[in-house]
Formats: sequence, C-alpha cells, structure tokens
Amino acid sequence: MIKFFRKIRYDLMEKNKTGKYLKYALGEIVLVVIGILIALQLNTLQVEKKDRKIEKVLLKNVKKDLESDIQEFKNVKKFKTSQNEASVRLLEYLIDTSKPLEDTIHFINDFQLIAYFIVPSSNRTSFDIATSTGYLNNITSDSLVNELSNYFNNIGLEQHVTETKRFINAYYDNNLMQKYNMFSRHVIALDGQGGEYALERYSNDNRPILQPQDIRGDISLENYLNALSIRLKIGIKGLENEEKWANGLIRKIENQLNLKE
Repeated sequence: MIKFFRKIRYDLMEKNKTGKYLKYALGEIVLVVIGILIALQLNTLQVEKKDRKIEKVLLKNVKKDLESDIQEFKNVKKFKTSQNEASVRLLEYLIDTSKPLEDTIHFINDFQLIAYFIVPSSNRTSFDIATSTGYLNNITSDSLVNELSNYFNNIGLEQHVTETKRFINAYYDNNLMQKYNMFSRHVIALDGQGGEYALERYSNDNRPILQPQDIRGDISLENYLNALSIRLKIGIKGLENEEKWANGLIRKIENQLNLKE
C-alpha cells in the first residue's frame, strides 16, 4: 500500500503537477491522521474493555467477602445473645436468693459461658488486594469506592470487641479463677470453632459441683454480670449495624454490576 501511494507521488512530480501533488500529499496526511485516530480509539476501547472486566471480577469478589462477613456477624451475634442470656440467668440466682436451681448442667455451663469471648473475623482480602494493586481505581462509581473504603477501614466494632475481650479476661483471671471451681465433669467446653467437647479428665470426679448458693452474695460477680450484659447488648447492636451496612453495599455492588451487563 505504501509503495502504491509512493508511485502516485512520483508520477505527479515527474509530470510537474505540483498543485495536484500538494492536494494528494495533504489527503495522504489526512488519511494517516485518521488511521492514527482510529488506532488510538481501538486501543482505548480495548483498555476500557479490560478495565470493565477487572471491575466486574473485583466487585464480585468483594461481594463474596461481604457475604462472608454477614454470616460471621450472624454467628457472633448468636453466640453473644446466648452469652447474654446466660448472664441474665445467673443474675436471677444472685438477685433472688430464694430461686431454686432448675438445671444443674445448665447452671454450670452458664457459668462457663460468661468467661468466653468470640472475635468476629473480617473478610477483606479482595479489598486489600485491590487497594495495594491500584485495581480499586477500576471501579467507576466513586461513591461506591468511598463506601467500601469506609466499611473496610471502620474500626468501631473492632475496638469494642477488643475492650470487651480485655474486660472478660481481666475478671476471669483475677476473680472467677481465684474464687470458684470452674471445671467439673458437667462442663461442656467450646473449641473456638463452633464446636464443643466434654472434659474427659473429669469423668471420675466426684467432688461437689458449683451451686447457686456458692455465688450468692458475691457483689463483684453481680457487677460483672450486669456490666457484661450491657457490653454484650452494645456488641449485638453493633453487629446488627455492620450486617445492615454490608447488605446495603451488596445491593449497590449488584446495581453497579447490572450497569456493566
């Protein structure tokens, strides 16, 4: 093609047709410019297509992480709710000194439950990778990027969980472990993974087990249970808010994905 245009230029020059040559040369320049613009446009379209593909993959992965967060919030909320119920039941034995023991096993394991804590794990792998690689900039909705950043960088719930963990550990180590026999053949221990197990080493233990009268009059324990219940309710509310936030982000991600279909 280049040789063809070059031959035409030579013919015009040899025939001394300067005017036609200049017009032809100008036309050739225009064609070259148009060709360059078309090539740039095609390249832009390819880059745009690649960016949108990255955006879709990123949003789908972040959505999965948010769904995992929601399930984690539900699990932790369920545990904290049962822990709060245990605290309230124990408080009833402390406050009402005439309340009879209804279930020995339940009472003993309620006492165990008030010493546990559970930390919700954050599923932020996709967001962190997107941030470190710069792929977060591929998301075309600035408002969605800001909301995702606020969500994954929010430390309010983490701070509350950390403080509650310290509170429980301090009372357990300095009071419960010092005053009461926390373990017996009736104790069902938690494995930290959602499971539980019996303490087989106590299977032949015939010593007296913990009773309501053993804890009555313990003002320190009563104050601890009241404070724990308050903290647990705050934590449950926080988990509900985080779950609501994550669900809202999922809906916005789905809307963004639908725009790219």
